Formats: sequence, C-alpha cells, structure tokens
Amino acid sequence: MNDLKSIAATPLARLPMVSSDEREYSGNLVIFDLDGVITSEEAYWDAAGLTLHELCFSPRYWNIEQSVLSANGRYTPAVTAEESRTLSRALFPEAEILELKARAINSNWDTCYTVVCLHLIDLLSSVPDLPGLMPLKPWDAEWLVGFREQVVRRGRMDGMAGHRFQGDRKFQGDHKGRPYYTRLISLFDLPVFEGYVGLGLINRLDLYASDLLGFPIEGVFSRYSPFWAFCQDIFQEWYLGDDLYTQTYGHAPAQPGKPGCIHFEQPLLPVEMVQSTLATLRQRQFVLGIATGRTYQEAIFPLDMYGLSHYFDKEHIATYDYVERAEALLRARGDQTLLGKPHPFQFLVAVDQSYSDIELLRESLESKGVPLPQPGAPQPGDSKPSRKMPVKSEHFVVVGDSSSDILGGRSAGAITVAVLTGARTTEARRLLEQNNPDFVIEDITELPELLEKMDSLATIQQLQFADKGKAERLLQRWFARHMRLNPESVTLTPKAVSLNSFNGVYRLNGEDFFFKTHVEEQGIIEEYYHADMLHQAGYNIVRPLQTIHEGGRQMVIYPVVRWPVMFDLVREVETGGKAVAADRDAFETVIAAEKRECERLLAIYEATLTLSTAAEHAQAPIHQLFWHRLAGGRLKNFYQEKFLPFPNDESERHAEKGLAFEELLTCRWTIYDRHGAIIVGKQNQPTLDQLIERASSVLHPAREAMTIIGHGDAHFGNVFLQDRKDYLYFDPAFAGRHSPLLDIVKPFFHNVYATWMYFPQEIAQSLQLSVTVRGSDIFVEHNFELTAIRQAIYETKLYFLYAPLREMLDSRGGLPDDWKEIVWLAMMCCPLLTINLLDEKRIPPAICWLGLAQAIEMGDRAAGDERK
Repeated sequence: MNDLKSIAATPLARLPMVSSDEREYSGNLVIFDLDGVITSEEAYWDAAGLTLHELCFSPRYWNIEQSVLSANGRYTPAVTAEESRTLSRALFPEAEILELKARAINSNWDTCYTVVCLHLIDLLSSVPDLPGLMPLKPWDAEWLVGFREQVVRRGRMDGMAGHRFQGDRKFQGDHKGRPYYTRLISLFDLPVFEGYVGLGLINRLDLYASDLLGFPIEGVFSRYSPFWAFCQDIFQEWYLGDDLYTQTYGHAPAQPGKPGCIHFEQPLLPVEMVQSTLATLRQRQFVLGIATGRTYQEAIFPLDMYGLSHYFDKEHIATYDYVERAEALLRARGDQTLLGKPHPFQFLVAVDQSYSDIELLRESLESKGVPLPQPGAPQPGDSKPSRKMPVKSEHFVVVGDSSSDILGGRSAGAITVAVLTGARTTEARRLLEQNNPDFVIEDITELPELLEKMDSLATIQQLQFADKGKAERLLQRWFARHMRLNPESVTLTPKAVSLNSFNGVYRLNGEDFFFKTHVEEQGIIEEYYHADMLHQAGYNIVRPLQTIHEGGRQMVIYPVVRWPVMFDLVREVETGGKAVAADRDAFETVIAAEKRECERLLAIYEATLTLSTAAEHAQAPIHQLFWHRLAGGRLKNFYQEKFLPFPNDESERHAEKGLAFEELLTCRWTIYDRHGAIIVGKQNQPTLDQLIERASSVLHPAREAMTIIGHGDAHFGNVFLQDRKDYLYFDPAFAGRHSPLLDIVKPFFHNVYATWMYFPQEIAQSLQLSVTVRGSDIFVEHNFELTAIRQAIYETKLYFLYAPLREMLDSRGGLPDDWKEIVWLAMMCCPLLTINLLDEKRIPPAICWLGLAQAIEMGDRAAGDERK
C-alpha cells in the first residue's frame, strides 16, 4: 500500500490536456467513469483472476495444488494476453465478476480483494486446526507457513483447486449442486450483507468470517487492513508488469516475469466511434471529465494509447489518487470513512477540485446538515437512494456502467446515465436498472442525442406528469445552462391545463419566482413574448422579469402571483369544490368577471384596430396555434398512418376494431346528442379531409387583414382573477398584432368546450359514446354536454364579445366575407391539434372520438346556420 508520503507525491496532471481556465461550464459538465464506459475492464479482470491464481498456487502463498507448478516446483506467470485471459477466467469466471460489479464493487483491486477474501475464508473453514492459525495474519510470511502446513495436513484439501465455498458449513445444504455464481448471489443475500454495496459490503467481510469461522475476526478482511495492501501489491504486479511496476514503486516485483495486463488493454468500442462521440460533445460545448477507480497512471495510459486524452479537461479529472490521499488524511485523524465509489467524493472532486480538501468538504456538508456518509451502508429507515443535491448548486451529468456510478453520482446531485456496455448479463442489467438511473443507453455513442433530448423543454414538459422529480432536476440543469441561474430549488406544478406547456416556482437567494414556457415542436416564431405591447395596449398583464427566446428555447420568469387561476376556479365551481364552499357567489363572480373582460377586450380591439398587410400579418405568432399546426408537421405527426380504435364497448359490434385515419378523413359524419337530436348531419356534409383543406387556405397567415393587439392564447390557464373581479393575464407566448377573429378562438373553445381535453379520464367515466360505421358514413351519438358554468361562459362570450365584435368589424369595413370560416375552422384546430387524440397513455378511445366529433362540429359551423 502506498504510504502518505507517496500518495502526496502522486502526479495528477502529467499530460497536457484542455484547461478549463475561467470557463463557466454551468450545466455543461459530463463526468465519465472509464471502465465499462470508455475503456474495457477485461485487463483489470485478468489481473484480478491472475492475482487469485498466484495466491492459490504459488509456493510463496497458499500452495493448495502443486500440479500447476513447473517441474522445478516454481510458480510460472502467464506471459501472453490469451494465456492470461484463459487462466484468469478459469478460476474467476466472468459471471462472478459481474455479480460483484452489480453490487457496486469496483472492477480493479476491490473486485480482486473481495474474491480473494471469500476464497480464503472458505479455505479457512475447512482446515483441521483453525485455532492454531489464530490470530489471522494472511499477509504475514510466518503465518503463511503455518497455513500451508494446515493445507498439507488436510491432504491438499481434497482437490481444493476446484473448491468453491463448499466449506460453508451453515449454508452447504442450500447451495449443493448449484453453479458457483448462483451461490455467490445467495451469499450476498445473507443478513450480514443485506443492504450493503461497494466498500460498505467489503467492510462486512470480517463479520461474515466471524460468523462462519466461529472466532471474532476484526481488521483482517476489511478495507485498508494489512491484507488489503498485501493483495493490492500483487494485483499491481500483474496489472503493471515488471517494468511499469518497478518504475512506479522503485523496486522489482516479488514475482518476476509478469508482462503487465495494462499492455493488453483494448478499447470497449472501436476507437473511431469513441473519438467521434467525444469530439461531438466537445463541439457542442460540453466539458468532459472523469471519475474513475483507476489511479492517474492507469487511467491515462490507455486513454493516451487510444488518442482520447485531449478530449478531457484536466481540471475535472478525479482518479483514485484523490481517494487514497483523502482517506489517508482521515485515517491520520482517526476517521475510517471510505471515500471510494459509491461515495459521492470522487464525483464532487471531478466537479470542483476544491472538494479534495476533505476538511472543507466536511465543513460545507455539515453546514448544510449533511453528514460525510459511509458509502455502501443502508441508512436507517431509508431504503431509497439519497436525492440530496451537492454542496454547491452544480448541475452535471454522470455516465457510468455500474451501481456504484449511479449511486455515487446521484448522491453528488448529478443526473445519472447508465450505459449497458458494462452490464453483460440480464441479471447485471436488472441490478443496474434497479438503482434507478435517470436514463439508460446502450453505449456512449448514444450520449450526444440523449444530452440533446435532456436539454429539450419538450422532454421536461412530458416528464412532469410521469416523473416530476426527474423533470425538476433536468429543469434545474436547464436554468444553469441557458439562463446562468443556480436556484436552490425548482418545483414544477403539473396541471391538466399544461397540455403544451409547464410552469412552476424556483427559489433563488431565498426568494420565489414563477416561470412558464410553452413548447412548440415547430419553433418558427422569432419573437415569443410581447408583454410590453399588451401592457401599452391596456391589458392587465403580469410583466415578466426575464425572458429567453433563442434557438427553440423559450422561458419567461415572473414575480410570484398569489391570485387564483381562473382555470382552477372554474373547475372548482364546476365540480362543487372548496372554492364554492368558501364562496357561494363564485359562479356569479366568474360570470361577472367574464362579462367585464369581454367589454374591456372589445374596447381594446376598437382602439387598436388597423389594417395589416399580408406580409405583416404572416409574422404574427398566433398563426403558430392554427395554420402552422396544420401545415408544419403536427397534423402528420399526430395522425398520419395511425389507427383509431373504436371505444371499448363498441369494438365487439364491428368486424374491424377501428379505422385508419386516412379512411376516416373521407367519411361523412352524423352526430347526435343524448336526446337523439342531430348536431351535425346534412347532405353534402364536408369530410374532415375537406375541412382541413379549406382551413389550410382560409387560415393561411399571408393575407391582408384588420388586426388588433391581442394575447392570442388567453385561455383560463393563462388568467388570474385579481381582486375577485379583474382578469390578470400572463404568458403572452402568442401575443402580437393579429386578426381579432383569431384572438377570440383559443379562450372561446378551451374555456367552454375542452373539459374533456384537460380531464380525459374523469370525463370518460360518465361519457356514453357510440360509433357506427356504414360504408363511408360515420354515426356518433354521445351524452357530453356543457356544465352550467361552461354554458354561462359560452353565452357571455357570445353576447358580449363575439356578436359585438362582428358588428364592430362590419361597421369599420373590416369583416371579411369568410369571417365565419376563419373563426370556426380555427376552432376546429383546437380539438384536433392541441393534443394528440391518439395518445393512448392519456386519451381513452371514447374521448378520442369525442374530440374528433367536436372538430367536425366546429368545422360544420363554419358554413352553418349562425343561430346554431
């Protein structure tokens, strides 16, 4: 074992690498484990198996079987890569290695030490005079003489060369006849090991030996016992070989003739693939670091050999030298804390090398109420991995292939990515995924695409419902990367109204701020937020404190508003919730506020009305909600070549289980309400295909129009009720100068008709809907009706905004001939294109058909009787 002096002298930055200088990497840092991710672990495994082989058969050590020795009775090391691999795996099979790895035991000498200890404990359980070997000192030459004599007395242990834990007297019956690796799995299921991983598990070996051997064993098989140093030295002889070992330690190995497994290193993937991946990440401004169980020398040697060293930033490389140095300092103070993986220490050092000052780290942790934890030990009353963030609000990604990487990275506050290249068996993959990495990829070539996905606000929007915690951590990283914000916390507020958006609150320096973004897959609008324009036009609007709108990334930051959101308030009225119990006049309050706002909107429309050219109108953000969704890809993405299943209770009545969307496009619809009255249905009724084609023409942005200053997306999810009487708008994502006929559409449809869109599962419970197909005719009957509050909102909008707006435009010569088509074909886009009606995870089949029926109904009104 290296002493403190040699550890302090270990070089940590010999090679010229990219320097971080004063670079801010906020959220751009990616920390890689090496083995199983970039470098192959095979050479380490070879060295581990060869170390066990030498201990078992060399006359210098246990000498349990002389048949493997040369004619002169000497132990002869393997010299070629092939011979090394064959000899190593024969004694230490890969299945056993992977089982240890799955328990977060590092692939270098930790794995070697564990299997050596288990072998020796098992051998000791079968010697004829165990008391004569007490106290155990398997690192001591004199003790080894006595042990070998016991081996001789036992008659060479009845062919002990193939003996594998058969001496486990307490569990022999359970393991008899089973493969060795399954016995190893069962061994770690014993109570003494239960809940422990990594170095914590290794430190239980003394207790296991005490239980099995019947004697108190302490400080023999634990981490940093003399036996640890003894085994590590033999391992290093095998791994480095004679020349590198002598160069590193200043003396020749005890057993000469070892070529060095490090020279047999092979890349995990073709070097060109790894180089391309790392180069791509660097081109995308990611800073690459390393946290590895290898020492600096052992990490850099293969990286330099593969031409990969220069991709990594020397300021973000944490090799095992840091662990040894810090643990030595701790031990000098009587502290036995272990800092190897899965402890977060190495990952934190890779983020910021000031963490290598162990006292500073301890003080920083304790100031946050977080103790310096013992790795691998289960925490009382807490079976789940820690989700605590690191001391500083660093936001980085850890890429690893083992449980120790995932557990350690998570404890350090990282977003964790598991690569499956190091998990070679089904069981290993199961155990790896059992530790709940944030993301899983096959190999690192998939990392650039994954990082792009992780940085997507659309990903966060989708995750907020399925995995809120992960979504919040991704968003915290996003804030660091794109807004240079390091909030103490981020709390998303998933709501039914968040169909293509998300919002929440973050805390920075003890103060709360509200954020919101709107996610559009067709990011074509350059100007995204127009709060100042609305404010100047007379709207009561929350003005943002900060905005970002670049390259498809949009975010707006507001002060926190404590007024109720209209969406929530109306839903409470609708369902008889707490708001109604607290305010019996809530219904009247909502309708009075709606009427007041309709009158104010009409005044703003009249004051800001002017003629816009086709080119000017084409630039309006509001077209993103209608025409661009029709023509820009959303329609195809949602429905092209998709199948629409019939409602569950209808499928048995049809020979087919549903319709292809292309077939549905050409059908004519008849829609009945629950009383049997026809809502839609007449001769020459346009098909959905015809309605879409007409909408693509009528709603085209590049047409001259009378325009106003409008919010564009003022549904109730974007409206507070201030002082119980005034609308207070926020999130002007689609605000600007556009046609007032389009401005009224989103709030009209979504506030009146779209309850099923926000609460699909609830509405489906009471929805009765039947579908009948006869040739090219579709007949739908359903019982969906507007609730009293929605009906009242509809009538208020109709009489106090819709009709007066039409009259005002007509009187000003600004009412186009196709005004009804503009309004109602835009309305049609709302049920058809706001959400994917074929998203089976969110939308039951009956709700899908209700949405389609509403789209047809809106389209029918475009040319229908205005009195309907």
